[in-house]
Amino acid sequence: AGIKTIGPFHKCFSSVVGPNGSGKSNVIDAMLFVFGKRAKKLRLNKVSELIHSSAAYKDDPLEFARVSVYFQEIRDTGDGDEEYEVIPNSEIVVTRYAKRDNSSQYKLDGKNVSFKQVASYLQSKGIDLDNNRFLILQGEVEMISMMPPKGKTENDEGLLEYLEDI
Repeated sequence: AGIKTIGPFHKCFSSVVGPNGSGKSNVIDAMLFVFGKRAKKLRLNKVSELIHSSAAYKDDPLEFARVSVYFQEIRDTGDGDEEYEVIPNSEIVVTRYAKRDNSSQYKLDGKNVSFKQVASYLQSKGIDLDNNRFLILQGEVEMISMMPPKGKTENDEGLLEYLEDI
């Protein structure tokens, strides 16, 4: 329970690492949750399972869980990883709530919106939630490393086709 802040993430590459049981998967699940993944994709049966429910809250159970992702637009100022500037007043916050009744609610800068509106806004900024190559999960890293260099048929995907897609 409470607020946990993770980040900021680097503009080029960030990795979540740590020992088993340290919460790496929870961080990724939180990001997947705010980006619209269904409970079954998050190792859950229903979104209400995201709500903290330890013995400390037995008498006064929490009513929701919330994940917010803060974005800022940046402008590259050179070729280096640190050569960029933040565009003033460009911060936007995408939030998703999980409620006890298993419903969820989205907000974009504090305003109630549909997931479609969140996806459309992020798409306009270059973040494609349908082909979310911005978030590569542990199992996908292994799958990518085992890909053949090139697909055997036109419909096959090898590493070259995968990289072209990105």
